[in-house]
Amino acid sequence: MNKNKTICSSASLEPLRDKPLFDFESKKLCSPNIALYSLTPLAIISFVVIVVLVHHNRWQLRHKLFLLKLAAVGYNEMRDARDHNDYEFDMNIIFYDDDEEWAREHLLPTLEERLPQFKRNVFGDKDLVPDMHYLEAIDYVVSRSYKTVILLSRAAVRDRWFMLKFRTAMDHVSDTQTEFVVAVFIEDIPDDEIPFLARLYLIDGRPYLYWTEDVRGQEYFFDQLTKYLTINLKTNDLIPNE
Repeated sequence: MNKNKTICSSASLEPLRDKPLFDFESKKLCSPNIALYSLTPLAIISFVVIVVLVHHNRWQLRHKLFLLKLAAVGYNEMRDARDHNDYEFDMNIIFYDDDEEWAREHLLPTLEERLPQFKRNVFGDKDLVPDMHYLEAIDYVVSRSYKTVILLSRAAVRDRWFMLKFRTAMDHVSDTQTEFVVAVFIEDIPDDEIPFLARLYLIDGRPYLYWTEDVRGQEYFFDQLTKYLTINLKTNDLIPNE
């Protein structure tokens, strides 16, 4: 056999076609595919790691997907079918004694102008049902009012009786699953002075507003307050807090 004249046929592998037979380099053409052998176990390990991470964080991922769905599709607010005429009282305003002047000066005049249909209102302790135990009277009015407005100040949140009234209102929100309470911060309260009950109210995403001395801000304040006071939404714990 003449090794120089013996050539590979045209049917051979492309690198060998029409080339001398003994030019064949076995190490180059027959060596194992190192890249394939290396990437295969790496791909398997990566797949296993991804599966484990997805399983471990499945609830967080479901929550993120739920939020994405809310952002894309939105949700329907559920309103309570009853209006203010179905209650014994239209509006109940709870405040600390020292905050009565603020309520009379800033709150009542505008609400009387914007909500003339609200005639049966309870303004502080003086309008509570007589001949009834104090806390029973608070519970009676809260449970029979279409809306309850709670004015929060630094002095108010330090008063035990005031916070008991706040708790009574929150308990009725939980019992009725209706957002009939609106909290109004009439002044800035430092974080370290906000009691747990008020923090819980905010964390739960319940309706609240901050009073401002800015004139345009006050217009927005009363627009929002009027909106809160004219509808009762059903609580929806599936919707994330703002």
